[in-house]
Amino acid sequence: MLSYQRSMGQYETPLSTVEYMVKTILQEIKQTPQPAHILDPSTGDGVFVRALIEAGVDPTYIHAYDIDPNVSLDVPDVQFIHQDFLTSKPQQVFDAIIGNPPYKSIRHSDYFKKNKQDLEKNFKEIGVHNLYTLFIYKGLQLLKEGGVLCMIVQDSFLTNVHYTKFRQYLIDHTEIIEIILAPRKLFHVGKADVRTAIITIRKGSPKPDHVMKLVDRLAAEEYNSPPAERVQYLQQSYFRMMPGSNFAINVPEEILSLFIKPEFTLADKVQGGTGISTGNDKQFLFRPWEVNEDDEEWIPFYKNGGIRDRWYYEPKYYIHKNWEKYSRAVPKFTVRNQKFFFREGITCSSMGIDFQASYLPKGSLFGVNTNLFTENEEELYYLLGLLNSNLTSYMLRKVLNRTNMITSGYVKKLPFIEPDPPLKSCISKQVKHIVSEKQKNLSYDPTIQQQNIDNSIFDVYRISPSNRVHVNNFCEQLIELL
Repeated sequence: MLSYQRSMGQYETPLSTVEYMVKTILQEIKQTPQPAHILDPSTGDGVFVRALIEAGVDPTYIHAYDIDPNVSLDVPDVQFIHQDFLTSKPQQVFDAIIGNPPYKSIRHSDYFKKNKQDLEKNFKEIGVHNLYTLFIYKGLQLLKEGGVLCMIVQDSFLTNVHYTKFRQYLIDHTEIIEIILAPRKLFHVGKADVRTAIITIRKGSPKPDHVMKLVDRLAAEEYNSPPAERVQYLQQSYFRMMPGSNFAINVPEEILSLFIKPEFTLADKVQGGTGISTGNDKQFLFRPWEVNEDDEEWIPFYKNGGIRDRWYYEPKYYIHKNWEKYSRAVPKFTVRNQKFFFREGITCSSMGIDFQASYLPKGSLFGVNTNLFTENEEELYYLLGLLNSNLTSYMLRKVLNRTNMITSGYVKKLPFIEPDPPLKSCISKQVKHIVSEKQKNLSYDPTIQQQNIDNSIFDVYRISPSNRVHVNNFCEQLIELL
């Protein structure tokens, strides 16, 4: 059974991370008239409070809250109370706020249901999606102008579409001092597989030329001296120009510029999207060994290909040709983009660390993953090559969506540059050859062609040699660097 803290999405913070965060806020508020009032709004085991005291902060100016009535803080002179921070109404404002707030989405916490009306009223400016974003927003309301907030939070806020309003709020109302992508396994000791970021922000409208420090995913808690190649200094105004106001961490400006008012996006070149959601796959979808594949009663059904299915794979499911007749009895059976049914196209993965695209044979149906259709064959194979390139994988995962779900909406935001006709034809022919060989033998290895296609796509987008190395390194270490 989960502890109260874990059920609320709370995780114990490793000491080295705590010490870095304490050092950071004390450095950022050193010009503040002393003594400074500092708040930890989700105290838990008190690790931040103790680290502040060890760093020389007078405990009488440390304030600590925790919603859990079972939490006790045996530290003399600290102003500790049992309090729900999100509903609190302190009589003072603070110079700094620090901590590790709970990470729980609206789908996974009863807290949202119990406090629905108040939360929607008090946090409508950023949207109610996750506890940690509410803690940051509330913290900013309780800071003095120029005050500093430093929290370690789930990194989903960087690109997820649900946090667009939250990102825009931070861009407009704070100076983003630093964002560090913490080590991937930081919370594994506590058996929590959660990717996190340390965000340090100053309350107040940002200066037009304000520069942020952005640190890419670290291998260890090397916050004080991160590898130079993982550090980027970037004007905050870039984030305002990105699609969805996305926070792209350590992405070269050469690549960021592709997203700023692109002449075309993939949405201009393709149609389609999701297809059939059966509402009950067990009732409607059958494995190949459960049907006679040669029987015209059964239609190939493509959904959720895996990394080994790049370029082409044989259907893993079949659906009966009379699916429309049977579907009327299922309320949740949903059909979209029916005009593209049975057309030749591209079918993409929707879940997983790596993104892949595959050829969708004519005469097939498809599920709620991304499915794209073009006007002609050359365009189809060229786009299949583009989607399977390292550059696309990088742009999708580093800029558009860092989570493990890539929907058609994200894919269609990819910037599109029309290649010179000879190069486009060459890439298209290479991709068509790969698909043809995979259809004959699924074990066919297209590694050499893949490298050629990657280089050609780099050429189309005019990516410099050093940034090609950067992109390829990211793709090779995707699990560790994401």
